[in-house]
Amino acid sequence: MTHVKTPGEQFNAAVGRQLRAEIGAAGSSIAAMAREIGIARSALDNYVTGKRSIPVPILYAVSASLDIAPHIVITRAEERLRSEVERGGATITPLHPRTDVRGRREDRSEVAFESPLAHADDTDDLYD
Repeated sequence: MTHVKTPGEQFNAAVGRQLRAEIGAAGSSIAAMAREIGIARSALDNYVTGKRSIPVPILYAVSASLDIAPHIVITRAEERLRSEVERGGATITPLHPRTDVRGRREDRSEVAFESPLAHADDTDDLYD
């Protein structure tokens, strides 16, 4: 028998997915974030995967750690959920390495030109 999620459960799962995305975008991990906010990694994993309801204090702790207002996370989760419902579910697009882009091992420092101006005085970014 398949469990049909209530709207509340669907929203909770969307908030969890958004939290996971925000943590990843900040360059952190579930384990590191759990250590930072003082909870077990498995608990945070259960929250971000939608297995457990996310307590408001946890949402606030993660948001504060990421320097994002909690209402922004919720707004983004609402947009995520709306988008997923309209598409009929989340779409996962696998990323494949491109042959025309160098890999990380091939990165080299490059300087386009030497400028006597300090970076803060550089005006190149004024021209689109």
